[in-house]
Amino acid sequence: YLLENKLVDNKYAVEYFNEKIKDPMLIADMRKSSDITTDVILFNIDSKSESQFKSSRDAILKVFNKVFDEMQGYCGSLPWVADMERQMVKENVYDKFKEEFYKESGSLWEESREDIFYEEDSVITSLMKTRNMSEESARNWFNKAEENYTLSIEKFAKRVSQYLESKGSNHHVVFLVDEIGQYIGDDSQLMLNLQTVVEDLGTYCGGKCWVIVT
Repeated sequence: YLLENKLVDNKYAVEYFNEKIKDPMLIADMRKSSDITTDVILFNIDSKSESQFKSSRDAILKVFNKVFDEMQGYCGSLPWVADMERQMVKENVYDKFKEEFYKESGSLWEESREDIFYEEDSVITSLMKTRNMSEESARNWFNKAEENYTLSIEKFAKRVSQYLESKGSNHHVVFLVDEIGQYIGDDSQLMLNLQTVVEDLGTYCGGKCWVIVT
């Protein structure tokens, strides 16, 4: 609450502490942290991890990428779909695509995207109308996008950095990860994966992305 400084019952979170905290240094720290615009991504890693993730050497990276996509309103469970959505936002056609998809399928995109393979024709027609793609290229993308999708820790860290830059000069992102010790257990590969994620976020995001775990 303090990091994001949410409005709660028409008061910002930090205001609830102004009268209660008598230590001037502590309240100054609270005010300082709440003055920085921050996206706080709070999650239990085990509940966000899909069953096939755990056996992967990139298990922690995949969960981080999933919750980061979800925070931005993209499809968390299908990262290749989130990539398409992100690209359409850059092209300024995402809203138009969602309108066309609704006309074609009668369903909201956000409610249907996880079942994208059942909506192939609607997706292809919507892509043709919004991105000026031929039917052949749209269908080719649809059939190969998942197979061609790749994710690395470096790529993820750079994506977080680009997001931070798009939000202005001093925006922060905080990943608050619950139950990480239980999730990792004695798997040294998972510990290495977490360590590398944190190191690359530090390298590319210049102190504006934090990972806090329990």
